[in-house]
Amino acid sequence: MRNTLYHRLHFRSCVFLLVLGSLVYGNHLQNPFQFDTVAYIINQHRLDNINEQLNINYLLEDFFHRSLLQISIAFNAHLDGFRTFSYHLINLLLHLINSLLVYFITCRIWCYFRSMDCQSTETEKRFVALFTAILFLLHPIQTESVVYIMSRSEVFAGTFYLSAFLLFQVYLAKGRPVKTGFKVLVLFIISIAFILGFSVKQTVITLPLMLLLYFLFGQEPESSSIRWLNKWKWKIGFIVLVGIILLFYKLLTDESFLIGPSSAGEDIGRLNYMLTQPSVIVYYYVKLLVFPINLNIDPDILLVTEWWSWKFITALMGIAGLIYFSCRVKEKLLLLYFIFWFLIVLSPSSSIITLGDLAAEHRTYLASYSFYAAVAFCVYKVPHLVYSAHPKKSRNIALAVSIFISVIFSVLTIQRNKIWASEVSLWADTLKKSPQKVRPVINLAQAYTKVGTFDLAVEYYEKALILNPNVFATNYNLGNLYLERGREEDGLRLLQTAALIRPKTPEVHGLLGEIYLQRKQIELAEFHLKRAVEIKPDYALAMRNLGIIYYFHLEKPEEAAVYFSRALSIDPNQKEADNIQILIKQIRKPIKK
Repeated sequence: MRNTLYHRLHFRSCVFLLVLGSLVYGNHLQNPFQFDTVAYIINQHRLDNINEQLNINYLLEDFFHRSLLQISIAFNAHLDGFRTFSYHLINLLLHLINSLLVYFITCRIWCYFRSMDCQSTETEKRFVALFTAILFLLHPIQTESVVYIMSRSEVFAGTFYLSAFLLFQVYLAKGRPVKTGFKVLVLFIISIAFILGFSVKQTVITLPLMLLLYFLFGQEPESSSIRWLNKWKWKIGFIVLVGIILLFYKLLTDESFLIGPSSAGEDIGRLNYMLTQPSVIVYYYVKLLVFPINLNIDPDILLVTEWWSWKFITALMGIAGLIYFSCRVKEKLLLLYFIFWFLIVLSPSSSIITLGDLAAEHRTYLASYSFYAAVAFCVYKVPHLVYSAHPKKSRNIALAVSIFISVIFSVLTIQRNKIWASEVSLWADTLKKSPQKVRPVINLAQAYTKVGTFDLAVEYYEKALILNPNVFATNYNLGNLYLERGREEDGLRLLQTAALIRPKTPEVHGLLGEIYLQRKQIELAEFHLKRAVEIKPDYALAMRNLGIIYYFHLEKPEEAAVYFSRALSIDPNQKEADNIQILIKQIRKPIKK
């Protein structure tokens, strides 16, 4: 009877989480592709042949390039083409599954650590577990991971991470006799989950360390594991210290170490990135977790370049102070583990790997679990400590606070989802919060271009040009708009600048060649068109324009026929394909005689 009630309560909690999450996130399922999702999905040539990706060979061959993530995208494209509903639905389903995993993980973690009172009631355990899962599900900072389609990498990797963690908890479960074969099977499944998660996003690399810490934190002081650790702690510490010193020496003397050549390493610098991340964690991520307002897809973070910067020093002091405080309380192992969870899970993107963006909200998706668990614990525990003589009153206070927070988070999340409803609304919101960054200005201009509001597009591109005149997209896109509006000289000047900024972009050379061809500047037209086809041999339009140059201007019909033929073989349905065929026949007819 008790087991039946126990399972029924879990079932009700799961249903509640699924319904709640569906209601709060239901307003984003028709949102369009946003940000770099367009490049990764709509302009992804690999998706032209989906079947090449929906097989085991692709998973293995591109394993270290997030092959399983790409397979999930290809699966969406196979199901629903480029309609966004199914992409958003998969993201939401994964997020709902993760909230259930968080619920069961929190249920199990509660009495694992020996420093806690394991006589805590089932009511306390269920309250903390359910409220933790609700916070994980509804916190507005999670919207970027759920609503932004390419942040599926965070959510999908999180599914494997949390699944493996829950299985490890089952493996360590005490009180029930478990056969060795079952334990071996569980360890095997954990390994598979880790491997598959790694093929979604390499941030799951922290999983083994979190499992090891979980095991050690739950051991008795006299256990063989702790005794062995105490015996060898100095040697282990020395080896770890030497390893850290060698690692940092290599990191600081070789910008490409671990990441290869990257623009982020050149523009930001690894040392500057590492100096900036403590303040990002404390003054951006933690601030948003506590006060989830002013969420921003492109935050303007001040780069820290000096060791003595107050932001760097105070952030480190804050982290150290929190660890010290946790060591002084009764539930120290639990709180310390939550702190380590947050810092370690966040570490791949907030430590030694230099990324192009100093901060991104989706990076906190999995790391923030420990924050939610700590908040849920405090919401339950504080009223019970204050009103220890009135348990009913303390329970009511905890319930009221949890409902209030849940309602606030639901409203904020729904509002944030609405901002993602269009590119114009998203980037207009971003520009308000990051007015000095050039990317929001450019993306807002692109958004206005797509909806046909060209005057505003030109206005924002011109603003972007003032902020930074050396951005390819600004020069190229504004140059195109100027040409369409009859400002040929201004457009040509910007396109020439774009070609200097990114000389290996075939489209800019192709467009310059077309402009010079129209202006009868044949040498310049030939130069740029040949450069375009050197970079991109399957550039049909550039091939056709070279054919026009050689046939009509240079009077070399045989070479013109070669270019025309290549253009047709690349794109047989191109504009004026029939006329090109006629020209080719006319050129080759006398040759046959």
